[in-house]
Amino acid sequence: MKRRTALQASIGVVATLALAACGGGNTGGGSAGPVNLTIALNSAPNSLDPAQVAIGPFLNYMDPAYASLLTREADGTLAAGLAEKWGYVGSGNTKFQVVLRKGVKFADGTPLTATDVVDSLKYFQKGSGPNGSFYRPLTFAAPDTSTVVISSPTPNPDMGTLFTPAFMGGAVISPAGLKDPKQLASATFGAGPYVYSPQQSVSGDHYVYVPNKNFYDQAAIHFKKITVKVMPNVNSQAQALKSGQIDLMYGTPDVAPTIAGTKSLTTLKSPTTWAGLFLLDRDGTVVKGLGDVRVRQALNFAIDRAAITKAVYGDFGAPVAQPAMPGYDGYSPEAEKMYPYDPAKAKQLLAAAGYAKGLTIPVNYGSFDPSTAKMVQAVQDQLSDVGVTLKLRAAANFGGWISDLLTKKYAATVLSPGQGGGENFYAQQPGFTKAGIMNVFGVDDPDVDAAYDRLAESDPASSGAAAKDLTDVIVRKALALPVSGTDTIAMYNTKLHGVRFGTGTAQLTPNTTWTTR
Repeated sequence: MKRRTALQASIGVVATLALAACGGGNTGGGSAGPVNLTIALNSAPNSLDPAQVAIGPFLNYMDPAYASLLTREADGTLAAGLAEKWGYVGSGNTKFQVVLRKGVKFADGTPLTATDVVDSLKYFQKGSGPNGSFYRPLTFAAPDTSTVVISSPTPNPDMGTLFTPAFMGGAVISPAGLKDPKQLASATFGAGPYVYSPQQSVSGDHYVYVPNKNFYDQAAIHFKKITVKVMPNVNSQAQALKSGQIDLMYGTPDVAPTIAGTKSLTTLKSPTTWAGLFLLDRDGTVVKGLGDVRVRQALNFAIDRAAITKAVYGDFGAPVAQPAMPGYDGYSPEAEKMYPYDPAKAKQLLAAAGYAKGLTIPVNYGSFDPSTAKMVQAVQDQLSDVGVTLKLRAAANFGGWISDLLTKKYAATVLSPGQGGGENFYAQQPGFTKAGIMNVFGVDDPDVDAAYDRLAESDPASSGAAAKDLTDVIVRKALALPVSGTDTIAMYNTKLHGVRFGTGTAQLTPNTTWTTR
């Protein structure tokens, strides 16, 4: 199958936002000039530091102030950003080069150079953000003031993807920002079309971005102000959208139908993520039974994916038994058939592994996403029928979920709202390779490593089969408990244009590309 563009929305939360600061949204208010844009999200960012921030919808906090080296065309192909030329050097998928656009300045007016890019990338690869592990094996060089060469010790078939907005590494940080990295958490030091205005913002409540007078393309600045407003309650967001106080929010299966019939509003949905459990403790450190593949397979046989999906996601989801989505790179029809609903088979496997009386698995998840909470509770109920008890730990916000995850007290976790689709080379690395950020127990699986290496070394003719093979290995060894393929839902004012999902991507286009004309 044709390889899709990578947008691994992974550790981001599908969030939703609400009331605009300073008077609310006024998209398309009849003015001939730029207007304000207000977006609602259900959680504040864990940081404004590109090397620390969660991704997915959290990119709405980052995209205004940090332009990336590369961007995406509507069809998903790479396009110019801060760099105007790019491509592999030589053969083997190990060396990639970008040439910077002339005349680019940071928001503070200092020119952007290749050395600045290298310094920023080196800082990013040391960060704790969800994509940092993709950059750690790389080395960077600046042979002249406008050229950056990126080298990988092993083949990487999708290196350009790392420098698009979804991965944040290409969001270059200025020397002033790197001089004292602590300030990056609450201020911006990028070369994007806007700058964060702390004077107009209140941390944890609303974040305001105003035009950057030094941005290289002033015609690309479409709004007088971009406000990202935090509102945890999705129903309150919907009311704010209906009243015109906000322009866009991320919906849920429960709230999306509530705007039906409102002519000024529309809903956009796209299947983007799989929801379910990452079985983290695959060596049996906390729960010995999870070190036995028969136990993990039993969990997969024990749940009725179709029933859970219908009850939780309705028309905004479909059952899925693999950590890949239909239409995305790596989706395997064979893997989808491996675990039909069979509680009797689940009990047989548990008994054969020595757990006829069952076992208890501590699981952490985010209650801030209502659909996730419903899904994990439904899984808990069905697993109890085969003697497996899920001991649930709910986090009220994303930061709390991360804190719980890092304690290593939980043998499984649920990423709210799920793991994003994209190139399998990136989509499966966080959860299933030894260096993956979700692999908190550092489990090393030789079969996964071998399949991942085959994909890394593949050429365009063989990459599709290699991507499916990686998925098959993960599913056969039951390294996760996928339940549903879910839609990302955007609800917004119809006067807002350019809101879309890119080809094969798991999230919306950057808010800086939207317009009201």
